[in-house]
Amino acid sequence: MSKPDPEIFIIDNSAPERKVLHCFKQWRLTSKAVDIATGFFEIGGLLALDGAWQTVPSIRILMGDEISRRTKQSFETGLADFSQRLERSLDSEKAKDDFLVGLPAIVEALKTYQIQCRIYRQAKFHAKAYIPHAERKESAPSALVGSSNLTRPGLGDNVELNVRLAGDSVTELQAWYNRHWNEAEDVTPQILRVLERHAKERSPFEIWAKALFEYVRGRESSPDQWDRETSRIFPLLARYQRAAYKKLLPIAANYAGAFLCDGVGLGKTYIGLMLIERMIVRHRKQVVLFAPKTAKEDVWKPLLKNFCPTSPATSNRSSATATPTCSVGENGPTASNAPSKTPTFS
Repeated sequence: MSKPDPEIFIIDNSAPERKVLHCFKQWRLTSKAVDIATGFFEIGGLLALDGAWQTVPSIRILMGDEISRRTKQSFETGLADFSQRLERSLDSEKAKDDFLVGLPAIVEALKTYQIQCRIYRQAKFHAKAYIPHAERKESAPSALVGSSNLTRPGLGDNVELNVRLAGDSVTELQAWYNRHWNEAEDVTPQILRVLERHAKERSPFEIWAKALFEYVRGRESSPDQWDRETSRIFPLLARYQRAAYKKLLPIAANYAGAFLCDGVGLGKTYIGLMLIERMIVRHRKQVVLFAPKTAKEDVWKPLLKNFCPTSPATSNRSSATATPTCSVGENGPTASNAPSKTPTFS
């Protein structure tokens, strides 16, 4: 069995034999368990150990990651932040390996508690240590203490400073670790939930749909972007008119209609014109506008002709074509000949 070179005291990732990753791969053949303390955890750390950790029957990971929250509510908030950071670390790993080779084995190890994870919440936890437990009692105990987090860079890329401990100091270190482990919160189920979503096998249709979504994502302008870059009316609106327009959209979407009840002189006409432009130009809808005769002739027809030139803007005229238009009808029975299936805005 290979053993770490006892003459190497400093493990700083400066050479292959001085990498934390190299030490762990040597321990895997002689250890029944490995305890890890890390201030920060990324899934890339375990993926970097793929092929090595599997032969260790028990791995305990004690972490901090900036969520030393004392109250239950603040801890749950911190745990949600931790889950998001774990998601980001998975996305980062996908840039290196689309298939995340090694992740299914990690998921299975978390299910069987071969790998256990806890977060220390009594205070900010920033410790880094790697403590192997030899199978043979006669083996001299050893450990690493230093700066390397359980991340891919910490295990082999960054310039770190870790030192090897031996003898009674390892026994004292193990007692310290056990004390903090017993005070920590089990987060194995939460980590498992995050990883399972990424390790789940997908059907060909799901893969195709995801690929199509990623292909078109960002190619179509958002509503806000359309307002700023395409609309002719939006730049003319005052700030309060834009706010009213923005509030009308979700209300109309939720309740199939909305009322604008601003006072006289606050520009309701232009807010309505903005909505009509949006329906016609962006959403390619047919629009019917009902208005009093005086308002139709003096207000709406000139505005529609100027800002919505595709609109027929004629009284009692319905649009039978597929071209998005705005038809203007007078209030009362004379407007009843508008097609019933045409989407209306009033």
